Amino acid sequence: IDVHGNVIPWEKSKDTAGFRDKVDKLRRALDRSRRPRFGRDRDELPIAVDRQNLFESSYLAIRSLSRAEMNKKFQVSFVGEEGSDFGGVRREWYNLITLELLKPQYGIFEPSAGDPYRYQLATHIDSKAGEAITGAQSVIRGELETLVDRLHFAGQVLAKCIVDQQLCAFHFTSAVYKKLLLQPFTVEDLEAVDGALFHSLEWVLDVNADEEDLGMYMCVDTTDTDGNHVTIDLVEGGSEIPVTEANKIAFVHAMINWRLVDRVAVQTDALVAGFQSVLPLELMEPFDAAELELLLCGSEEVDVDDWRHNTLYKSGYTAESEVITWFWALVGKMSNDERLQLLQFVTGTTSIPSRGFANLQGSDGDRRFSIMRVTDTSRLPQSHTCFNELVLPEYPTEEELVTKLTQALSHLGDGMLLR
Repeated sequence: IDVHGNVIPWEKSKDTAGFRDKVDKLRRALDRSRRPRFGRDRDELPIAVDRQNLFESSYLAIRSLSRAEMNKKFQVSFVGEEGSDFGGVRREWYNLITLELLKPQYGIFEPSAGDPYRYQLATHIDSKAGEAITGAQSVIRGELETLVDRLHFAGQVLAKCIVDQQLCAFHFTSAVYKKLLLQPFTVEDLEAVDGALFHSLEWVLDVNADEEDLGMYMCVDTTDTDGNHVTIDLVEGGSEIPVTEANKIAFVHAMINWRLVDRVAVQTDALVAGFQSVLPLELMEPFDAAELELLLCGSEEVDVDDWRHNTLYKSGYTAESEVITWFWALVGKMSNDERLQLLQFVTGTTSIPSRGFANLQGSDGDRRFSIMRVTDTSRLPQSHTCFNELVLPEYPTEEELVTKLTQALSHLGDGMLLR
């Protein structure tokens, strides 16, 4: 049902009826686990974090929480900052902490070679070779325990995004979603991780290995951190076993296993353990990798028609107001990245829920994007992120609207225009 009370076919939403049913069942299960066992129990859990030391303070705040406590909604406060968390502060924290997980010094995730806008587990230790290998952030064995703790924490944060209906600020390769769901890999999962290997294995599957001189053996060559050549047998004695038509399927499966499993076995175990400590596998089993991405990360593309269709107008504005017409004309001219910047300015997040703008989350559940009219045209646009509300002065000209909204967006991140 839209803001005017009209029934909209579900096909226009961002997901399918089957996906919606799975999400509804998950929500009911989480609601049951969240119900107070005693009269004094609260359904929210206060946590305080330090903006200047975000990773460590967040890690310390949640590392020892029980599953029951992790199922409660976090009520977040930043140390030394006044203000109550009506949803906007919590949403800001989720956006910031998920972005923090990407910093190279933590060695958790790294950009995918095939798609730099998607992330994969950073490679540190090859369990087959037993040696550290070249990666975005090589970690010595003495730091392995710290790395495992960080990955466990990352898994908790990702699961908590789902529990609190918040969105992760970035997207993963399909292999990461399958790891979290303990689902098997296919050769297609390699494409974003290692494009060269993906095309090589596709070629192996397409040709007759007995008619082509593949020059391949049941092993893989790699290097350690010192640049030394290392040969890893994919099966016992693999370096002496040529790839043939009879064993090429086994070879491809072994290569997928080495690239997506063995090279990040330690990291995967820690990430999955953290994720499942909050969301047990039985709750997530109904979802496939694509559905988990939609649930955890939302959509990457801003549908302006959907956004406009699900916007409320307040204090005298209507969809036909001149300023509103100028506003949507400006949004229509923006790039997708600029639209995401505007969305973050107003809502505190750059991701769009799986069901589109109709399901933007506010302080008390679903809360539509709204634009509120004020008459003081000397001020810049402001936002109330807890309520997904843009405070937009009734500027006399389109040029002034464009100038002042652009100026307001330039302050994104310093908090001066957020309330």
